[in-house]
Amino acid sequence: MRKTAYVLAALLLLALPASAQRVVERTYVSTDRDVYVAGDLLWYSAFCVDAQKGTFSPVSCVAYVELHGAGSMVASGKVALDHGRGAGRLALPATLPTGNYRLVVYTTQNKAEEGYDFTGLASKTISVFNVLSNERLDGGVEVVDQERFPVKPGMTSRLDRESLEVRWTGDGLEVTNRSDEAVTLSLSVYHDDGIPSNDNPTISDFMAECRTMGPRRLSEAVVPEYEGEIIRGHVTGFSEAMMPQLVGKFAFISTPSNQSDVYASVIDPAGRVAFYTGNIYGNKEYICEIEGIDPSLNCYISLESPFAGAEVALVEPLKLSSSLKEALLARSVAMQLERQFTGDTLFDLIPVRTSGLFGETEVVYPLDDYTRFTTMEEVFIEFIPELRARRRSDGSRDIQIRLLNGTEPMFSRAPTLMLLDGVPVFDQQKIMDYDPLLVESIHIYPQTYYIGNRSFEGIANFVTYKHTLPAFQFGGNVRVVDYQGVSVPMAATGAALAQEEGYPDYRQTIYWHPLLEVGPGQTLRIPVKQPDYRGRFSVVAEGLSADGKPFEARSSFVTE
Repeated sequence: MRKTAYVLAALLLLALPASAQRVVERTYVSTDRDVYVAGDLLWYSAFCVDAQKGTFSPVSCVAYVELHGAGSMVASGKVALDHGRGAGRLALPATLPTGNYRLVVYTTQNKAEEGYDFTGLASKTISVFNVLSNERLDGGVEVVDQERFPVKPGMTSRLDRESLEVRWTGDGLEVTNRSDEAVTLSLSVYHDDGIPSNDNPTISDFMAECRTMGPRRLSEAVVPEYEGEIIRGHVTGFSEAMMPQLVGKFAFISTPSNQSDVYASVIDPAGRVAFYTGNIYGNKEYICEIEGIDPSLNCYISLESPFAGAEVALVEPLKLSSSLKEALLARSVAMQLERQFTGDTLFDLIPVRTSGLFGETEVVYPLDDYTRFTTMEEVFIEFIPELRARRRSDGSRDIQIRLLNGTEPMFSRAPTLMLLDGVPVFDQQKIMDYDPLLVESIHIYPQTYYIGNRSFEGIANFVTYKHTLPAFQFGGNVRVVDYQGVSVPMAATGAALAQEEGYPDYRQTIYWHPLLEVGPGQTLRIPVKQPDYRGRFSVVAEGLSADGKPFEARSSFVTE
């Protein structure tokens, strides 16, 4: 019997060497710039390394990003890591007070490490000016005289022409890797309007600290997030008397879509659950439910925040002078125009690793290609031979799938899984009662599948036109919660703007790519769309080779 298995991260951990579970990780984050106005997008690129080897870490597949100011976390994000590299963005709230903030990045490995310093070289100081409000961080701003705080546009070039060079050609950049090693890097081109940036550590500083790092002790058994984020939760609303009815039951989380974001966990004796995901991208609604629970039990799954709420050291106050007025007003206008006119369609999506739940074997029935019927049973009978309804002793129906596991097709005998827009429906009578006129297509997967350690003989996914389970009623034990997934990796290259007529282009970051790959001896020629203003622009490239060698290049150019 052929089985397509969606492999549990928990089972992977059994095969993962103990040494890998004890990897000491450090994560460096580069950003498109260091100075923003409230309401801006902050773009970042993550480099996660095995601190003791100095090479990219093979362990964690997700890192957590927190922005702190005046002792509290004001924004957060998650970044998917693939072989130690990842990218994302933070939307800075428009209500952020003026001041300096600390951008912190860490992995689950770090949270289990004794004495881990969240504010070491794995963090950055970010300046935020709120030009629409007089509010300031408590103790976070120092007003100085214009005479003692002159504006000095421009930046010092820092070129290591033996390894990496960036050069402005008049209409774009040439990035040359002169070394004999491939490098993965982030590349930013932003407007240098004279607002002083922060003295942050570079990737070379970061790697130098990693090389001198001694052994570290992990304070508890580490469960690495080897396949993606481990979403943890617990059962809420139960009493001790209910526990025998809950322990061993399967809890599920899923997201309404036409994808395969479905995860399962067994409820343990403490009423806790852990869903081993392959990373779920974007902020979505999660459907939390317990299979086979008595509807009279008023209990449900609550999900827990994975963020550490790190204790971070305060940063130096932000120096504020009247000499910055014109530059800040220009930035404010640019931010408001970008928020008004720019959508995600103008950013370049970077490919991500996808889930492998369903595999390649799939039978699809687009219902608009067939005669439309008003009951689901008629749909099955008339043109879907892979599905049939079986009547139970109580008069309700369950659905069988014709499997292709053996040499001859046979209908399933064990439980099958019915999905509506990717969300499990365990009461299959609800599928039989659902209006087929709302369904765009039926996708059938005629093999044995595993979600966690729960097996199903076949899966059928009923995909509606809206992908939002229209007109479907959940049971009282189901909860719909908002949950923050990992950031969708994007590049802000401005390439799509060339096709936009009448777009008021006052972008401050005119090029950002977080995951550029440059081979040994290779020169990349990168077109850069210039905005609708002239000025001085800074170029910053930071990267690492596979063996942990840091690469840096900084320069500037002026457009007339």
